[in-house]
Amino acid sequence: MIKKVSELLHPSLLTNATKHQEVISRFQKLPKIRLSKESATKEAAILIPLLMVDDKINLIYTIRSSKLRNHRGQVSFPGGMKDEKDSSYEECAVREFEEEIGISKKSVTVWGCGNTIIPAFGPSITPVVGSITDYSFNQLKPSSDEVAKVFAVPIETFASGEHRRHTQFRGNYTTPVFLNGVETVWGITAVITHLFLTALLPGSYSSRLPFVKKYEMNNSKR
Repeated sequence: MIKKVSELLHPSLLTNATKHQEVISRFQKLPKIRLSKESATKEAAILIPLLMVDDKINLIYTIRSSKLRNHRGQVSFPGGMKDEKDSSYEECAVREFEEEIGISKKSVTVWGCGNTIIPAFGPSITPVVGSITDYSFNQLKPSSDEVAKVFAVPIETFASGEHRRHTQFRGNYTTPVFLNGVETVWGITAVITHLFLTALLPGSYSSRLPFVKKYEMNNSKR
């Protein structure tokens, strides 16, 4: 029996360790993404943070500061480069979350990791899932050096097909785009969001994206 999205997103999800393991198991079974034949020389980790906002489970995103060297002004999940002090991707993700958002990493309940993504260029990206408890959205204290804005989106919003579009690249592959008012989630952040929703909401979230096959113009004389 397929459950409704609202049933799968019961508030107890944030603290249910068994559910966390189930989601991560499905997350890791999804296809691995490699957009470059070359191995990444650097590694990064991001946190997919889940937080209760107005009695609904939300995903937390940031808009990167214009002060940053790379990807300034883009929507992203909190995260950054893995350094020598980080013993794992999980440790890297929650450290970066604390530095960017201003909430202690001790408040994050880590569920686990998804598959590492190899983008067309830049560092590899390993998504880490975690829920934040005993904090409200209004308590966030983002770093002005790294974050221009923090915003929350109810998972139910992005689970709805009416808020999803797609972009097709060179006739080779399609990537999702999520609409949320003025803040559009696109690029690798949208891909990670799409994969996570597929694992989080089995059977209730449509993971299929449209793809238009390349066609040739008919130049023959009539």
